[in-house]
Amino acid sequence: MSDYTLPFDAISAADLPTVGGKGANLGEMARAGFPIPPGFCVTTAAFARWIASAADAVYARLDALVPDDMEAARQTGAALRAQLAALPVPDDVAQAVVAAWQAQGTDHAYAVRSSATAEDLPDASFAGQQDTFLNVRRGDDLLARLRDCWVSLFTDRAILYRAKNGFAHRSVALAVVVQRMVMPDAAGILFTADPVTSHRGRITIDAGYGLGEALVAGLVTPDLYTVDKRSGQVVDVQVGDKQLAIRPDANGGTRRIPVEGAARTARVLDDAQVMELARLGTHVESHFGAPQDIEWALAGGKFYLLQSRPITSLFPLPMPQPVDDGLHAYFSLSHAQVMTDPMPPLALSFWRILFPYGKGRDLRGENPLVKTAAGRLYLDVTPLLLMRGLGKLAPRLLGAMADALSAGALRQIMARPEFYANADARRARLRRFLRNLLPIAGPGWARLLWLPPEGSADRLDGYVERYVAAVKSRLDAAAPGAPRLRVAREILCVALLQVFHGVAPYIMAGVQAKFQLSLWGRRLGMAGEAEAVARGLSGNVTTEMDLAVGDLADIARRSPALVAHLRGHDAETALATAAQAPGGAAFMAAWDRFIARYGMRGPSEIDISRPSWAEAPASLLQMVVVNLQAEPGAHRAKHAALAQAGEAAMARLVEKAAQGPWGWLRGRFVRRMARVVRHVLPVREHPKYLLIQLRGMIRRLVLEAGAQLQAQGRIDQVDDVWFLDLNELIAALEHPRQELRSRIARRRHDYTRYWHMTPPRVLTSEGEIVAAQYQHDDLPAGALPGTPVSAGIVEGAAHVVLDPQTARLRPGEILVAPFTDPGWTPLFLNAAGLVMETGGLMTHGSVVAREYGIPAVVAVPEATRKIQTGQRVRIDGTLGYVELLDGVDGQESPSGAPGAA
Repeated sequence: MSDYTLPFDAISAADLPTVGGKGANLGEMARAGFPIPPGFCVTTAAFARWIASAADAVYARLDALVPDDMEAARQTGAALRAQLAALPVPDDVAQAVVAAWQAQGTDHAYAVRSSATAEDLPDASFAGQQDTFLNVRRGDDLLARLRDCWVSLFTDRAILYRAKNGFAHRSVALAVVVQRMVMPDAAGILFTADPVTSHRGRITIDAGYGLGEALVAGLVTPDLYTVDKRSGQVVDVQVGDKQLAIRPDANGGTRRIPVEGAARTARVLDDAQVMELARLGTHVESHFGAPQDIEWALAGGKFYLLQSRPITSLFPLPMPQPVDDGLHAYFSLSHAQVMTDPMPPLALSFWRILFPYGKGRDLRGENPLVKTAAGRLYLDVTPLLLMRGLGKLAPRLLGAMADALSAGALRQIMARPEFYANADARRARLRRFLRNLLPIAGPGWARLLWLPPEGSADRLDGYVERYVAAVKSRLDAAAPGAPRLRVAREILCVALLQVFHGVAPYIMAGVQAKFQLSLWGRRLGMAGEAEAVARGLSGNVTTEMDLAVGDLADIARRSPALVAHLRGHDAETALATAAQAPGGAAFMAAWDRFIARYGMRGPSEIDISRPSWAEAPASLLQMVVVNLQAEPGAHRAKHAALAQAGEAAMARLVEKAAQGPWGWLRGRFVRRMARVVRHVLPVREHPKYLLIQLRGMIRRLVLEAGAQLQAQGRIDQVDDVWFLDLNELIAALEHPRQELRSRIARRRHDYTRYWHMTPPRVLTSEGEIVAAQYQHDDLPAGALPGTPVSAGIVEGAAHVVLDPQTARLRPGEILVAPFTDPGWTPLFLNAAGLVMETGGLMTHGSVVAREYGIPAVVAVPEATRKIQTGQRVRIDGTLGYVELLDGVDGQESPSGAPGAA
């Protein structure tokens, strides 16, 4: 041991800054008694000693690089490597390294591997970024390879990887692992969780002949063995065609040797060896407390572990984990709400507290059935899927909330025998389910069959106003700070249940009427008319909001000078000075009225941390500016035309139904269903409208608490408060000495990582991503399959929109979006069709598309990547696909993407 070298058995996880990630993990395994070939680490102090004379100039050049400038990184990297390759290993470092090598034994071959301090971490592996050298046998070669490892910290790929992942170049130092080599008969990689599906219950093992470098370099197709952790048994074997093996050369280095005859397609490991290796991998995973990526070797019938690192590519496990050991199915609420961006902890806790079903009798606290993973919300639907009588219908119902791919994935889980283990203890009881429905069943049938449907929107407007006023009164009566937040939490716990009982009978009646009308439309051969009845509806709060945006544009349009003012300034400046422009006073008066009614809304509004239009009006003003492209009054005229067409379709449908035997009764029934559709169905947005107002009130309280914590010097900025959950925030206000900064910093870091993760639609409690595929037949070549939600066919230029705040959709363009919510709705006024990556029959974009009468296909995976702005596409909203046609009308960036207009 010296300042420059440490043997493996003297190293622990705490030595990561000294020996790097790979070295720290090897030290941990050696001390725990795992079969690790012996060796030592050349410490980061040796690296610092070597680079000291050139460090300032080297890092200054690296710090000047722009992360996306690959050519500059290549040029700089090449120059730095040439400069550093000429730096000698300092004498004192060389003496320490040679002494450590001699202590290990000079008659062995060694592997010399780079070990960076930002390597093999839980959220950044840095795998393959620095160099490795095998079969090093002489002291002078060891010192040369040591310097080569140091220089490899400045390869192009390492420079770009650090820049992409936010690691400052100066903060990453390099240690070097010097490990005695075993001469393996076979070697490979073991993953203690499936790296493709994230399944924590599966171990996968790649195996080939000779050294494992042939597998790492992709030179052979290895054997692939899969082991089930529960049973410990081998469940799948795929034998590869292993054309060559890499083996050590007697003179140092390695050589490639062809594999001939039956050995090429023979199994490398038998079942007993596979299970032995799997058990060893499980012990390593248990030691580190996380799934591991392990390099192994088999020599003389004994397994050796060469290194281990966390698997950083796995989607996080939904938390909290279930209390039983059964297999659970998790359904993405983020996809159901068509907002798949990550949310910070307080936003997640808002929904976990709000959702009542599954809490039992005590509605306080967070719902155990609502899980979080990578900043997204998942619902444990296991009790529903296992319910006798309704379980088999559940995927279809949940698919209507989200999309057909979600439904297909849930059916895959339901087809597995292990899903039904201990089912009686985990299934929801039909009696309890029906008991929850009884309070709304009677009023729902009454709304459907005999109560007057006209005036439903006005009645619910009154209900919402009274509810919001009562909540505001309770909050105002509470003392500021923690007491007021406690009251807010009490309100949240019961809000959804109260709203459900008050509004659900209307929604039940409207949805059932729509179903009956569609059924009779098909029976009468008038499916198109039945669909048209639901267009141009009045009373939908979201539709009314969209029309009000168009009204704002009409008022602005009266003054060309005001239009130029709104277009020529940023939102804050434009609104602050609009009153001085000709016609500006009338516009600002209308603007203030709009904000008073709809200011609590905004993009991605299910995330309470996102500002509303009242706080950040830029996206709203952009929508007004977009609407200036249309003709005056076009939005009202379009809605009136849809309403007239809906009334006419209703008349034709009723007339047809009244013909023939029993026509008088059939006609009355169809008329009743049509009236309910036109007057009751529009209120389905009222619950969300109410909850968004509740969200706005609680958001203000949270920001007030954040300002208080900042004033006390306990957090750095007000929005740090979003990285506590609601219960933690209350506790922080009640306990002034509680430390918050480290927790907030850790969660901010995680939140940033989550933006780079794509959330799956369906997960299991073992972390497995369950994906379904569309089963479309006879699609046009190259067509993208999806879920049809609004019938019709349209062809036009696509406009890919990632951010509605920057979008300028021209009349007749086809809107292509990852998702939509009410903040996107004004874009529909100009859209000729809709394509979304998420969504189902009842999600926002689908409903608006049907009301506007435009074809729509949703749940088209990666649509915003596969379709370019300006590309001509054809949407078939009846069969459910998007056809990519030849030609791109321009090369614009997606709205909201870098470089977008």
